[in-house]
Amino acid sequence: MTGSRRKRATMADVARAAGVSVASVSNYLNHRPYMTEAMRARIAAAVADLGYQVDAAARNLRSGQTRLLKLSIPDLRQLYFAELAEDFLAQARAHGYGVIVESTSNNRDRELESVRSMGTRLADGLILSPQLMTHGDEPMLAGDWPLVVLGERLFDAPAPHVAIGNRAGAKAVVRHLLAAGCRRIAVVGGVRAALPARPAAVGLPGAPAGAPAELSSGVVRTRAFLDAMREAGAPVDARLIAEPEGWGSQDGRRAVRRLLDAGERFDAVFALNDLLAWGVLRGLRDRGLRVPEDVRVVGFDNLDESAAMSPSLTTVDPHRRQIARLAVESLLAQIEEGRRAPAGTIEVPASLVCRESSPAR
Repeated sequence: MTGSRRKRATMADVARAAGVSVASVSNYLNHRPYMTEAMRARIAAAVADLGYQVDAAARNLRSGQTRLLKLSIPDLRQLYFAELAEDFLAQARAHGYGVIVESTSNNRDRELESVRSMGTRLADGLILSPQLMTHGDEPMLAGDWPLVVLGERLFDAPAPHVAIGNRAGAKAVVRHLLAAGCRRIAVVGGVRAALPARPAAVGLPGAPAGAPAELSSGVVRTRAFLDAMREAGAPVDARLIAEPEGWGSQDGRRAVRRLLDAGERFDAVFALNDLLAWGVLRGLRDRGLRVPEDVRVVGFDNLDESAAMSPSLTTVDPHRRQIARLAVESLLAQIEEGRRAPAGTIEVPASLVCRESSPAR
């Protein structure tokens, strides 16, 4: 090395080289509108010529922003949430933000702590997917800090809410299976607490005493299934609503085995997530039943691996990338404006993807 080290270019150096103000350079670096293309080109050329690099630490210190978002989700071992986290990371990176991904491990205290931690300013905003919080916890979400809520749990949260089109997705499954000639449809992952309080409405037993009032995706999808069957005038056998211990593939396998061991007969299975559906496929194969010839199988989530199953899985696509995009854009708009957006729900439409386990007819 000869001579002294080259001095690092400053924003003022870029402004002088481009013949513009420092404020204009700042606007360019922060992707603000209202700038002519000619000015934008001059600044870009000056940045390249001088090798200017943004001092992120200094900028964040001045602005009071961390350029980090926090994503709080129930369980990274659930593939849906793992894939969703990747979609959020991609969306945030596209806007120059990093993401702190926190799994609450389906623990209520960790969910509450995730909300409390926003007071420490470790991140500029929170995307929260609560699993165990209740309506009584909503006052914890009060404030003006940026927040977006996901899922079915807290529809009345004082913040924007991005939701899956669970009802439309479940009803699309029912229409598809009925059109294929199926009449005895088992629901693996069904929630008996979602059964109607008035048995006469669909000929089913009422919800058990003390049934939870909080919503979940399982409850919403089960209710949508029952509604769609009733609207089509199709009978529902409550014995075919199988409530498993969990939402993993082995839970689906055990659930379908229990149905078969009980002597139940069915020509289709609607599994309320893809992992359950994977287990159902294995459980049916264990008993020598063919899919889709003997039993059609449909899942919900459109996990990446579902297309590679044998047979490939027909499933509902909740459009994770769109969920991530809308949530990140809402959060960044709140950060930019310095205040929380009004409460309201954006429902992302779900669509059925037909594959080998239940082909389109």
